[in-house]
Amino acid sequence: MTRIMIVEDHLIVQEALVALLRARSDLEVVGAAASIREAIPLLDSTRPDILLLDLSLEDGSGLELARSLYRSRSRTRVLVMTGFGDPFAAKEAMAAGVAGYLLKDQPAADLFVAIEVIHRGGRYVAPTITAQLRADELTPQESSPLESLSHRESEIFRLLVSGTSSKELARRLFISVKTVETHRTNIARKLGVRSTVDLVRFAAAQGIAIAPRAARPSRE
Repeated sequence: MTRIMIVEDHLIVQEALVALLRARSDLEVVGAAASIREAIPLLDSTRPDILLLDLSLEDGSGLELARSLYRSRSRTRVLVMTGFGDPFAAKEAMAAGVAGYLLKDQPAADLFVAIEVIHRGGRYVAPTITAQLRADELTPQESSPLESLSHRESEIFRLLVSGTSSKELARRLFISVKTVETHRTNIARKLGVRSTVDLVRFAAAQGIAIAPRAARPSRE
């Protein structure tokens, strides 16, 4: 029996995952949380074999939770399930110690494959990501400016290009709007861009998914 805990802040998705996994006799859902602060005590009490984790949560990045588990040498293995389908996001997640990287547009059958691979001690990466990584490895490239961003800056960058406003970022990350703006300035300087539109164009050029409303100049 594989014990699984889910961390997903969209409740309709969370409930669908619980129902999907509980339909399998070889899987046991031992808990579900919508945020990092809810997940931490639940992880301590349930000690799941696998943590099915979304990257973008209401109170921060799921990677912070993954890094915490990795540093503590937890036996819980992390399977990220996300909409971020670019190689940079996958490499960042793997560097944080996750065992699997699954995309939300993959079929349910792939989720079960990923769980089985990870439970047996292997690593799983979505096929489309794997193909892109192989292509990157075969083509000599200069290092990406994205690699110069700190973990927090990378998190804010992704939320910005997904259409999240500075006010919403401040609320979700429990920081001030002024701190968000400081991060935005540092991100723009490191990436060599001047405006939000430039930032979105940069993200698109890197193959990073963007929200249509993110491309519009901010009114804040």
